[in-house]
Amino acid sequence: MDINDIVKGGDERITLKENGLNKYHGNPLVYESVFNRGSCTMSNLNIDSKRAVDKMLKKLQIEDYDKLLDEQQNQLKKLIDVDSSNEFDIFYAPSGSDLCYYPIMFSRILKPSKPIFSVVTCPEELGTGSNTAIKGKYFFGTNQFEENVIKNSTIHEEIQIEQQAFSARDIDGNILNHKTDILEIIEKKSAEKQVIANLVIGSKSGIVDNISMIPRANEDCFWVIDVCQMRTTQKLINKLIKLNCMVMLTGSKFYQSPPFCGALLVPKTITSKLVNITDEAVAPFLKIFSTSDIPLNHPLLRKKFRTNENYGTLLRWEAAVSEMKLLSFYGEDMVTMAVDRWNAFIISQLQIKSEFFELMPDQQFTNRSIVSFNVKHKDGSLLTDQELRILYLEICAKERNDFYDFKKIIIGQPVKYDNKSFIRLALGSYNVRMLIANDFDFQFDKKLISIIEKELKKLFW
Repeated sequence: MDINDIVKGGDERITLKENGLNKYHGNPLVYESVFNRGSCTMSNLNIDSKRAVDKMLKKLQIEDYDKLLDEQQNQLKKLIDVDSSNEFDIFYAPSGSDLCYYPIMFSRILKPSKPIFSVVTCPEELGTGSNTAIKGKYFFGTNQFEENVIKNSTIHEEIQIEQQAFSARDIDGNILNHKTDILEIIEKKSAEKQVIANLVIGSKSGIVDNISMIPRANEDCFWVIDVCQMRTTQKLINKLIKLNCMVMLTGSKFYQSPPFCGALLVPKTITSKLVNITDEAVAPFLKIFSTSDIPLNHPLLRKKFRTNENYGTLLRWEAAVSEMKLLSFYGEDMVTMAVDRWNAFIISQLQIKSEFFELMPDQQFTNRSIVSFNVKHKDGSLLTDQELRILYLEICAKERNDFYDFKKIIIGQPVKYDNKSFIRLALGSYNVRMLIANDFDFQFDKKLISIIEKELKKLFW
């Protein structure tokens, strides 16, 4: 194994193409001269996470993989479990989208005779992969074993999932509240089906679903909370676990590991029941998970899967864990203050340049480490999704010579809603640490907005 394994062990999105870049026009191994305000999409290694990954690589040469996997998951648990209550197990996956298959598998193990009904919020602001996986279909064409599957095909003929989706925003971009409708449909469907309710805390634009509905719902419902952006507090994550929710995390968004690495926190009230495990129950998932994903304290489940030492997932999580540790030294108040100051600066700059940019509505209801905005034509109309993607590529896909010593820019890729689209600027943990270290000098952010304006004028004005 070597550093190149960090772009392996996942699906085709993370594979480097002939031009040395992945799907997101970046190479995680190249981090010098890169300016990142797109942690919501992808990040590179940095000088600190590279050091942590190199250290893990040395350990892998002399120590047992499973031992290192277990130690890493225990470290992650300590960073999350603020009360040391140890009420959950950690299940890994090559990406956040892969995590969506776990609740389906648990349902087949625990309630094999019940068909599945899935409730999904913010579908337009979830990744395409997650939306596909929730339906029980392959979101990828290549798995962690480097085997090909038929993308968008059902993972198994027995997996037939009925679904009800609730949009994040209305036609004008305002955030919608579906609490009452969600509770009603859960109660209606729970009599005959296993309901899996998928909520989001931190969608692509930072939307936070209302979790107050959880205690009021039918107790048989499986709650799966998407916290994949990890733009929240450990206190909230622990609260969700105590509410008997499965919590989806990734280390490759706010904590800026290379794409991708997923972890599902599963309350022991659920995992303690994973005892009568049939081959039939896990058969649909044998091309998705391996022994590197199942925790060591679940040997019955683990032995059902193929043995695989997934160095890529382990190394990517090591980068994230190192960032979690480094950021924790600053304390929650300092980090919150840094994010708030950055957010206020970005919003003020976009408002000053209101002839070019328009903030998405309801910013106050989204996470402050992401700012989402539309981009305008000269006549005031908004760029279409296709036009915004052309602008995005002009900014991110090319090497630059107009941005101080930076040669590469990463921003959040466009998100489509209705027939419109918006782009995002997003801070990650390393970015926060650098802002604090540089006494909140926002000159680079100001220049970035000017570059977006310049490329907009060249293309569409």
